[in-house]
Amino acid sequence: MEAVFRFLLNWSEIWALLIPLAFSLFKKKQPAYLKPVRIYIWLALLFGIIADLIWRYKVKWGFQEGDFLWSNNFIYNTHSIIRLLLFSWFFILLHQRFMHRVKRILPIAFLIFVIINFTFYEKFFDVIFSSRLLATEAALLLFYCLQYYIFLMLEDRTTRLTHQPGFWVVTGLTIYMAVNFFIFLFYSYLTSLNEPFAISIWDIHNIAYIILCLFLARAFYKSYD
Repeated sequence: MEAVFRFLLNWSEIWALLIPLAFSLFKKKQPAYLKPVRIYIWLALLFGIIADLIWRYKVKWGFQEGDFLWSNNFIYNTHSIIRLLLFSWFFILLHQRFMHRVKRILPIAFLIFVIINFTFYEKFFDVIFSSRLLATEAALLLFYCLQYYIFLMLEDRTTRLTHQPGFWVVTGLTIYMAVNFFIFLFYSYLTSLNEPFAISIWDIHNIAYIILCLFLARAFYKSYD
């Protein structure tokens, strides 16, 4: 049983995405703001497959330390950038008037930060996990989620929030980013200090990722209503 649990956690970045992917394929006409989420699921699945294959088989394939595919961290860097851009697009498509201009500016500011960071401070293809990048992404997405809930409190609504697909996307994203913010922030330090502990704490990330995927699946399910 423990081996099965370990297998599910280790490969959660692949199989968990199949749940919302299945729900997203059942209905062709869905709210426009779910389009970035659908694109994210497909790209995240691709990133997850590549990252896990590199992690699992780098020794079997004969990769040596320093080779291009010795580390899969550049996949996580790419995943982080794409996730921020796609979910920023999702929040913009919600057409909430609250802080609308700020929501449009943040992706541009993030890309400027990425260029500066990987030009002067870090190497994009480095073996070191970019805590700076992922923690910044998490902070920005948490800001997006917070402004979403503030808008809901300020607006008089006649429909139940749980009937809105966007609510489930934002809630799942909030849980995932809130749980992982400090993991992302200190992961590079933990890896250098105690690598076995850093590897084990990634289980928390994987559990949170499964929760995110379940909430995304719920969002697509509610789009059937």
